[in-house]
Amino acid sequence: MKSEKIRIWALFFFVAMAFSSCVIDEDPDPDDGDVRDKFTGSWRFTETEGFKSDLGISYTVTITYDPGNSSQVLLRNFANAGGNYSAYGIVTTNRITVPAQELAPGFLVSGSGSLSGLDLMDWDYTIAAGGDQNYYTASASRQ
Repeated sequence: MKSEKIRIWALFFFVAMAFSSCVIDEDPDPDDGDVRDKFTGSWRFTETEGFKSDLGISYTVTITYDPGNSSQVLLRNFANAGGNYSAYGIVTTNRITVPAQELAPGFLVSGSGSLSGLDLMDWDYTIAAGGDQNYYTASASRQ
């Protein structure tokens, strides 16, 4: 009778050990996060028209998540349009593409930017305003 109790306790002990050693690794987000994460924040754009590198201006663009679309971001003040205007951009691994869109009446933009480092992006885009269309390049650094 006593050996029967020892066997039951031993069995219970081994079953308890087996269950306690089975720890489930919970990874609620198996990938490295939202692909947009590396783009969000404030960026200092240093823009030049065409290839005239001596005529550049600088301004801040704030990139946030587009709450209506998980593959898009909003770029406030893109193309120095003003803080009340935002363009939307489609995000892929290391690129934001801004499809042709009207930011303000008569102010059309399109272009793309690619990460060139952890906190650096290179941009090419066009602005059409008042019947004129100009090509711009910009370097952007995270602020």
